[in-house]
Amino acid sequence: MDTTTLALAYEKLLAAAQSVTDDSPLPDADRAQVDWVLAHVALSDRALAGAARQVLAGEPARIDNAPAMSKTAIASLLSSTTHKERTEMVRRNAMELLGLLERTPGAKAGTTVQARLVDRGGNEVFDDVLMWGDVIRMRAEEHIPGHAANLASRVRNTGRP
Repeated sequence: MDTTTLALAYEKLLAAAQSVTDDSPLPDADRAQVDWVLAHVALSDRALAGAARQVLAGEPARIDNAPAMSKTAIASLLSSTTHKERTEMVRRNAMELLGLLERTPGAKAGTTVQARLVDRGGNEVFDDVLMWGDVIRMRAEEHIPGHAANLASRVRNTGRP
C-alpha cells in the first residue's frame, strides 16, 4: 500500500510534538490536550498495527479504538511517561504501522475490517465494516492531520515557531 500521505501526516504531527518540551510554557488546558493527543495516537497506532497484521495474514481483521479513548489507559500512559517518551512512542508505533502497510499488497486495501469506534466518553459511535484502504485513507487525510493541526495551533499560541 502507498504510505506517502500517511508518512507525511506523521511527520507533521511529530514536528509539532517535538516543538514542545516538558518545560514548555503551555497553559494547562493546552498541555493536557497535547498529552492526550500523543497518548491517544500512540495507543490507536498499536490497535491499527494489530489490524494490519491480521490483514497481511489474511485473517479476519478488527479495530476497536476503545483502549485509545480510555481515560484509564491514557492516564496510565501519561503518568508513566514524559512528553519526550510519548513523542518517541508515537514515532515508533507510526513506523511499525507504516512498515506493515508498506508490506501490504495494494489488493488488500479492499479487505473488510470490523470497526468499533467510541468517543472520549466511551460511547459507541460506530460499529460496522470498513474497507482497510478507507481506514488508512481516513487516518492519512483526516485523523492524523487533524491532530497535527491541533498540536501546531497550541504551540503557536505559546509564541514559539
